[in-house]
Amino acid sequence: MADDDTILETVLRRDRQAVIGALTVVIALSWIWILLGAGVGMPAIDTLLGSGAGDMAGMMTPAVWTLGYAAVMFTMWWVMMAAMMLPSAAPILLLFARINRKEKVAGKPFIPTGIFAAGYLVAWGGFSALATGMQWGLERLGLLSPMMVTTSYWLGAAILVAAGLWQLTPIKSICLRHCRSPMGFLVQSWRPGRRGAFRMGWSTAAFAWAAAGF
Repeated sequence: MADDDTILETVLRRDRQAVIGALTVVIALSWIWILLGAGVGMPAIDTLLGSGAGDMAGMMTPAVWTLGYAAVMFTMWWVMMAAMMLPSAAPILLLFARINRKEKVAGKPFIPTGIFAAGYLVAWGGFSALATGMQWGLERLGLLSPMMVTTSYWLGAAILVAAGLWQLTPIKSICLRHCRSPMGFLVQSWRPGRRGAFRMGWSTAAFAWAAAGF
């Protein structure tokens, strides 16, 4: 029995390393892409160093929204969400992989864990599509600059007030509680199979979205 426990712990440790390694690669690539400009303008490193003044002037020119440009902006939002939100999903992904491994020691937890992560990213893809649509609408109305800065004091104030009021709502508290207790979320929301893994990943992102107040 002790030997079986040792083997199981060794396998679990290997699974943790695999999941952490995959997350590290995806997050690192996301941040590198963002620092290189995210396909939309001057690299962030130039902004930090104060160089590229000519590029900055070009970025202030109102963008022409074509289907291709919208796709680039959507990709920028999606990769940015992956870079920022995947680190916070690491605990629940590791826990999910551990539960799958313990349910079937001879199986491979990477497939359902990958599907869980895919559901998580798809949900943030939905948010990215919404953000892209709002960006287009606000720019079209002249309420948002090409640098994604509000040009209306009233709009900026309304956003700040809405964000502050959201922190006081019961929904915010419920979502935050789910995010702070990965085990509790998995126990209450467990769904079997690959479809269940996708739904759980999607739900995790939805709770994180609401808890963050986006």
